[in-house]
Amino acid sequence: MGKSEDNDKKNLGKKLKDVEISIPIVYGNIAIWLGKKASEYQSHKWTVNVRGATNEDLGTIIKHAVFQLHSSFNNPTRVVESPPFELSESGWGEFEVAITLYFQ
Repeated sequence: MGKSEDNDKKNLGKKLKDVEISIPIVYGNIAIWLGKKASEYQSHKWTVNVRGATNEDLGTIIKHAVFQLHSSFNNPTRVVESPPFELSESGWGEFEVAITLYFQ
C-alpha cells in the first residue's frame, strides 16, 4: 500500500472544515391506479422519494428524511432513517408532501 492510500484511509473518519460539496438530489412521486375493484378511499398506490440524481446511495450524506403527509393520514409525520428515502401508501386524492432532509 502506498503513502497516498494510507493518507486517504486516515482522512476517511475526519471532518473537513470549510469544505463545500455539491450532490444533486432528486425528489418525486409515482401513483398507480388500482383499478375498478379498488375501494373508493384506497384507489391508488403511491410512493414519494428522495434519491441521488444517478441513484447513488444518499445514506452517506442524509441522516434521515421527514415526510409530512396530509393530516387525514394516521401518523402524518413519517421519518425514514435509512436509504432508500421513500414512503409508500395508498389513498384516493391529491395533496402536497413537505420533505425535510437532515444531513449527517
